Amino acid sequence: MTDEAVTVYVEPGCPFAAKLRTKMVLARVPHRAVRFADDPEGAAAVRAHHPEGFEVSPTVVVGGGYLTNPSLREVREAMAAR
Repeated sequence: MTDEAVTVYVEPGCPFAAKLRTKMVLARVPHRAVRFADDPEGAAAVRAHHPEGFEVSPTVVVGGGYLTNPSLREVREAMAAR
């Protein structure tokens, strides 16, 4: 993981990812957005953590934990737990 506290894997045009990222920006949650296509290793890790092997947008990585389409509250809880 980089210096950013949270990585958000996204698919361009995904309304769920856009909504979560807007909430994160407004709440000043430090994060970086990464397109699946731009990070093949990250995309493979997301697929490995999904029960059916999908790339779900958004998938949020916090401290090595993976959250699929989480709420802002879930992201904050994961950040507090790490």
